[in-house]
Amino acid sequence: MSSRTASSRRTPSKRRKSARSSAGHGMTSWLVALAVVAGGIALYDNRDTVLKEMAPLLSTEKRDASSPAKSETRRVKPASERAAAKGTKGPVPPANVGVVKAAVPAARPAVTTATAGPLTGENFSGKFYFCGVSGLDNCVMTGDTFWYKKTKIVLADIAAPRTEGAACQQERDRGFAAKVRLKDLLSSGRFDLETLKAQAAGGAPGVMRVATRNGRSLGSILVSEGLAKPRMARQQSWCP
Repeated sequence: MSSRTASSRRTPSKRRKSARSSAGHGMTSWLVALAVVAGGIALYDNRDTVLKEMAPLLSTEKRDASSPAKSETRRVKPASERAAAKGTKGPVPPANVGVVKAAVPAARPAVTTATAGPLTGENFSGKFYFCGVSGLDNCVMTGDTFWYKKTKIVLADIAAPRTEGAACQQERDRGFAAKVRLKDLLSSGRFDLETLKAQAAGGAPGVMRVATRNGRSLGSILVSEGLAKPRMARQQSWCP
């Protein structure tokens, strides 16, 4: 009986201690919460003053953070600009010169066209007519003379029979045949115009050239067909 009475008396004392400790902890939490709320209200009410006091610290941190980027992006002026800025009269070093690639020459064209100079070259071509029909351009005048690119060209290696001022009808007829044949030869494909190292003295007025195709003179074709004679040879009459 005595033991039960003693245990029953001890139990209320423990409960009272636990209730006091829990009440103490609860009161501490409330006090901390009230302090935080009060501090937040005070900080909000005095926010202008706090920001002014913190502004120097914030600006210093920004300058420290941005200084490496500025130092990296800083451009180094060349020596010529620095000398010009100082106004010195001393010699200015030349600017840095990079590696320049060698210019590649243009490929030589396969076809050589006429230039402002004398008509010489390869691969000339055109459709030829008789002079008087198309004017003095791409036309055949006689069996050894034709106009090309507004230039009078005389075949330097042959002499053809005359059509105007012929000594006889046979010379006139052969002169017309040579004229027709030369027109056909010039119109049948590309031809080259070359110069002779030695030309006959007292040649006909005009640009003296030798017309060739595939290395053969067009004038020599007329000679082989009996429609012209070599210009360097002794000239004989076409009349019987």
